[in-house]
Amino acid sequence: MANIDFGTSHEKHTIKSVPKDAHDQYFRVTDQVSEEVWYWAALISIVASAFLFSTKKRDWSLFVGQWPPTFLLFGLFHKLLKPSH
Repeated sequence: MANIDFGTSHEKHTIKSVPKDAHDQYFRVTDQVSEEVWYWAALISIVASAFLFSTKKRDWSLFVGQWPPTFLLFGLFHKLLKPSH
């Protein structure tokens, strides 16, 4: 099995342990965020996009309008893969 030196420490990680570390790090960060926050963020970004569109800021409207699917996917991903479930 190959070892990888990440240069930040003298620890060696196997290739198979890197995805597990990323998974653990993701859940350490997102466990601090309530599931409802992702859905509220999606709803708020939809409203913000509509507001920007109505104020003739079309480019910003399109930019902000692409956020809701990302927020919803974060919420769904976290709900489906949360280790505590």
